[in-house]
Amino acid sequence: MKFVKVMMSAALVAGMSATATVKAEQVVDASSSHLSSEVARIVLLVQQLEIGLAANNLINWQVGEYHNNTIKLSLPFPGTGHKVVAKDEPARNAFWFNNEVSILGQKQKTEALMDRSNGKVLELIVNGKKEEVGGDDQLEILEQFETSVEVPAGKFDCMYIKAKVTSKGQTQELEAWINPIDVNLDGMLKVKVQSQMGPVEMLLKDFGKK
Repeated sequence: MKFVKVMMSAALVAGMSATATVKAEQVVDASSSHLSSEVARIVLLVQQLEIGLAANNLINWQVGEYHNNTIKLSLPFPGTGHKVVAKDEPARNAFWFNNEVSILGQKQKTEALMDRSNGKVLELIVNGKKEEVGGDDQLEILEQFETSVEVPAGKFDCMYIKAKVTSKGQTQELEAWINPIDVNLDGMLKVKVQSQMGPVEMLLKDFGKK
């Protein structure tokens, strides 16, 4: 399968998952506020990657389309992710794209109002609080090539992308495997990012439309 290069993709992940390499007692003893803050930081960095890859693309996602993601840990603590097109705002040619993540009992919800004509985020709400959008956010593609990947949802041909995302003064490298042809929404199959909890991954479990 041949894929158009990066800007063909509609968008990438506003979601995430995790594999923690730290010891169990270190994770359990971590304060809830610290863990919640780290989850929020990673989710927002991935959100910026999504925004950058979505720019200048027409997005035809339909209300009810969803992804369920598996959060894998080296510890016996499962995590989950769910993202969905929640509703349309036809007057603004936009839609609300919601992402919910649960890791080690900590929950994170982002709601992004996205412009269908160019993928830009018009409004962003994190855990019920409105956040600023835009600013000095930057996306730099470091590497990309065609490959294949196996996730719980199956084995797919895909495009591998390694990118550097700068958001709110923080720079982070992320890796993503996407297939916007065979998988709905952003086509995200897998995302990997480093964190204070260790390597973080999200794997597509299933997708469809409600």
